[in-house]
Amino acid sequence: MPSIIKTKIHWDIGTAYDLFISLRVLHEPERYGVRASWAAGVRSRVPVEFREVLEQAVLLRLVPLAFVYSTSEPKDAAQLLAKMRSIPAGELLEKITVLPNTLEDVREFFLATTPTKKWTNEDTQFLMQRLGIEDSKETKKLFKTFYDIWSNREEFGEKLVRGLQAYVDTFFAEEELRILPVLQQELSYARMRAGSRPLPAMLEEITSGVRYGDFEHLSDIILAPIFWGSPFMFSEHLTDSKLIALFGARPGTMSIIPGDVVPDGLLRGMKAMADPTRLKILRYLAQEPQTASELSKVLRLRPPTVAHHLTQLRLAGMVQVYLDPNGERKYSARYEGFDDTQDLLNRFIRGE
Repeated sequence: MPSIIKTKIHWDIGTAYDLFISLRVLHEPERYGVRASWAAGVRSRVPVEFREVLEQAVLLRLVPLAFVYSTSEPKDAAQLLAKMRSIPAGELLEKITVLPNTLEDVREFFLATTPTKKWTNEDTQFLMQRLGIEDSKETKKLFKTFYDIWSNREEFGEKLVRGLQAYVDTFFAEEELRILPVLQQELSYARMRAGSRPLPAMLEEITSGVRYGDFEHLSDIILAPIFWGSPFMFSEHLTDSKLIALFGARPGTMSIIPGDVVPDGLLRGMKAMADPTRLKILRYLAQEPQTASELSKVLRLRPPTVAHHLTQLRLAGMVQVYLDPNGERKYSARYEGFDDTQDLLNRFIRGE
């Protein structure tokens, strides 16, 4: 019988983790429950010549946790950009692109891309199969962007650093000052909870309902708070037995929009319960845990539609998700989310 590894917890903090995540939120506001008009206003502050490269970074799903983790203290935007500038522009994309070890052939394919080596139909079929993407007009457009970036990665690297600096200058530098005290406070709370609860239970609590099923294989897990990605969890394997995971650290009583008096948690909760399909999903999940595909069949809805509703419920903390070692996600109702929404509503109306 194989021995079970006892997982050691390590802690980290840095506003640089929120740099890439905030860009994703601003470019996909609906997914993260953020007002689209406000997100567009923030994006418009960035000079026009840098907006495209930031959009491309979001398309590449760039959230390089290992890269940020290895950045010098205090792991803020300034230190992250200094590290990026220390790397030759042509090598930067490879350093910050996150692909699992099982997709090493995809990494090699990207690295072999040059302006003179156009992608063939066989190449795109290979990528779709390995990345699990269905053939569509959107996929063709996405792969064209991938090709343009990887075939001109030195130019992309130079533009990305300049674009990130422009984003920091026009918005994120001020945002760092706002979110750092929150990150410090939530990290302190999480460390206190870790001293009295088993790791799976503690992580489920601080992530508002994520159950991770792979702890017996991990020797180390690094936990760091994030403001912008709350309540979602972002993770990346540093090695086969070492994981870094970011947990949401924005209190439900606080808004992601500076100066907004209506708490995010209240808006997300009210929005989640105002849709009849989401109420049906909650009713089914209260009876037994189900996968998204199982819900799709019972509701007779397309999988993308079900995925959208589950995202909204996850934002509101009303469903919990179990991540098994094979990557399957199983959802169940999370009753704490209902209580939190009711409590926030009472406190907001009463002006507490």
